[in-house]
Amino acid sequence: MFVKIKTLGIGAFGEVCLAKKVDTNALYAMKTLRKKDVLLRNQVAHVKAERDILAEADNEWVVRLYYSFQDKDSLYFVMDYIPGGDMMSLLIRMGIFPEELALFYIAELTCAVESVHKMGFIHRDIKPDNILIDRDGHIKLTDFGLCTGFRWTPHSLVGTPNYIAPEVLLRTGKLSKM
Repeated sequence: MFVKIKTLGIGAFGEVCLAKKVDTNALYAMKTLRKKDVLLRNQVAHVKAERDILAEADNEWVVRLYYSFQDKDSLYFVMDYIPGGDMMSLLIRMGIFPEELALFYIAELTCAVESVHKMGFIHRDIKPDNILIDRDGHIKLTDFGLCTGFRWTPHSLVGTPNYIAPEVLLRTGKLSKM
């Protein structure tokens, strides 16, 4: 059993909270998804895919899933708690990254994305909110809800609108002619 300590973030289908496992006092991030919202938005396949990817991922660049379970109203994913927060919060605090730090995070993000590709998946929603920073300053990817296998086609339109290139949103450019 888990006890909620505080909310870490709120998303489209639920929230992520800091939770403590009662029998061990270990801290985790627990993502709670409202079944009603998952069904209404036709996201069942995405939620299952995210659970499967997190369960399969066994590398330093992806948050680890320890438990998944459900009750009448919600689905729960219990994952690594990454105490450094997300990159968006860090960007807001710092305003701008010094060049050395930007280069460091670009290199780490390249390694993280490559590790996901080696697992046979495409993340499709890389943005500062989905990049967590651990206590040593290294990154971990999270939120694989839009992830897909390499069966992707160039006509797939996914992602967070603020981070999608205008030519992709407008379906102009080279890929639109395919």
